[in-house]
Amino acid sequence: MLKILIVDDNISKQESIKKTLNEDSNVPFEDMIVACCSKDAKKDLYQTRFDLMILDLVLPIEGDGEAEAKNGARLLQEISTNPSIKPPLHIVGLSGFRDLVSEYDNQFKEKLWNLINYESDSYEWQSKLNSIVQHLIKVRQDFLNASLENQLDGVFEKLKSQNYPVAFLGHDWKTICKSIIDIVERSLEVPSKFSKKAKNINLNTVKIESEYDFQNLIHLVLRPWLPSMEAENIAIIFDSSSKIADFSINANSIIIEAKHIKDTNTRNTVMKTIEGLKNFYQGNANVKSLIFLLLVEDSVDIDKHKIENEFSIFTKEPYVFVSVIINKLK
Repeated sequence: MLKILIVDDNISKQESIKKTLNEDSNVPFEDMIVACCSKDAKKDLYQTRFDLMILDLVLPIEGDGEAEAKNGARLLQEISTNPSIKPPLHIVGLSGFRDLVSEYDNQFKEKLWNLINYESDSYEWQSKLNSIVQHLIKVRQDFLNASLENQLDGVFEKLKSQNYPVAFLGHDWKTICKSIIDIVERSLEVPSKFSKKAKNINLNTVKIESEYDFQNLIHLVLRPWLPSMEAENIAIIFDSSSKIADFSINANSIIIEAKHIKDTNTRNTVMKTIEGLKNFYQGNANVKSLIFLLLVEDSVDIDKHKIENEFSIFTKEPYVFVSVIINKLK
């Protein structure tokens, strides 16, 4: 979330700013710091890099001093020139004096900052301020996501250059779910190259003949990657009834449901079950992604791509992934 510095000596105005940021932009009160004079504001700017500073132009230099517009202007100048100050990402002037807004408007625009006229009985300033804050929140989140991705790419390239193996499930829910599905699908491709030489293990005898077999396989292949994975965990309680998920990962952030389609009747039942479970899990705010793994016997007439496209949801949380997997272990 954003770190915001509010520089204003008017207590009523301070509270009004904090209230609108909290209620309209969901900024926690603990992420807002208040300074009542330019001296205190500089102390805060020496210590912390703020995402946003909301500045009243008419300020005292110290707490008991006289509030003057030149003090706010001097603080702006010092932010630009003092190397000890950590400049905020963005600055918004919020003044109740229309003449000052007109006088200093160009100074703010030159720095690509905003200067807003404040009127306690008007909602216009709130709307403008919250629009700026929402934009900053989005920009900050996009930057963090991009930075994480760039950092990971750099680390992986470094590992590859030194011939180290690279194994990573992903840095977002969609990528992680796709990796999970890929691991399970690959587990159905049984390597038999060494099976003739093995004395106690014959990979040719590994068979999936029931839904429980399929669930056991999933548990075996995913648990090393996902130590937080739990089997048969209560994922949601709704209207006095509970739903036990086949598998839950990271406190129900990801739910996996495994189904075995062995004939036409089973296919029809599973399709109805998937639709019901999709709606059911949407009642749990913790669920970020839902994965349906459908193991299908090759004798069953089923349109893999049609089912995956119709039942999958990638546009909103919880994301829904449906994967149709042909049983090759039989």
